[in-house]
Amino acid sequence: MIILLYLRFIKLRFQSITEYRGAFIAGVIAQLFYYAVFFSLIWIMISHFKTMNGWKPMEVMFLYALNLLSYSISACFVFLPFANLSQLIQSGEFDAICIKPMNPFLFLVTSNFNVAYIAHFSLSLAVMIFCIIQLKIAINCFTLFLLITFILGAGLIQAAGMLFTSIPAFWIIQNISLQAVFFFELKAFIQYPLSLYNRIIQIFFTFIIPYAFINFYPAQYFLKKNDFLMFHPSFQFLTPFVGLFLFFLAYRFWLSGLKNYQSTGS
Repeated sequence: MIILLYLRFIKLRFQSITEYRGAFIAGVIAQLFYYAVFFSLIWIMISHFKTMNGWKPMEVMFLYALNLLSYSISACFVFLPFANLSQLIQSGEFDAICIKPMNPFLFLVTSNFNVAYIAHFSLSLAVMIFCIIQLKIAINCFTLFLLITFILGAGLIQAAGMLFTSIPAFWIIQNISLQAVFFFELKAFIQYPLSLYNRIIQIFFTFIIPYAFINFYPAQYFLKKNDFLMFHPSFQFLTPFVGLFLFFLAYRFWLSGLKNYQSTGS
């Protein structure tokens, strides 16, 4: 029932986009251009230095493709509703969501599916396939299953990061800076191999805010690298478990915020 409802909401989103097709296409092209330029800048910079602590340009591109691809999947579902959570609370619109005969979390996620992330998804998938070909990564049924599992696990980590930085809006109302710093700014560190940084940063992004599991550790398996820092090689397989655990914690945090929500009365 929930899946059918979700598909219905997605269909409605597509129908609404067709009413403003020109604006949607222009937005997709702009996003494609932005990230294409970003990929190009990474390529130029790394090519100039030949390697980054043993990582070749194409390997770093593979890292960034993993990051952007998993982000595009998670953002389709959670970015729009939770980036706007503080506005929903301030305006009183969240009151209407609370009284609907449906779990508020599911309603927000299902009614705000953002198809605009097709630009991120398409470009990052194309770059990843290109990297796989150029790096001669052997893909069979098992490795493809692992790759999809790692991407979905990384997507859950990204979704959890967006939730953790958005839900404080229940207490502090304005939380834009939290998401900017603790999600987008900190996540910029994983654009490059974690082994570039000192041990404190490596520990921080492995255990405190485990963004390294988005791309650095799963990439070890596909790139046949042994760059596990001071950690165990089994870390390359932990992304799906880390993703599930973090998303569970994020949802519990959501329930706590919902419990403490006070209507604006507007």
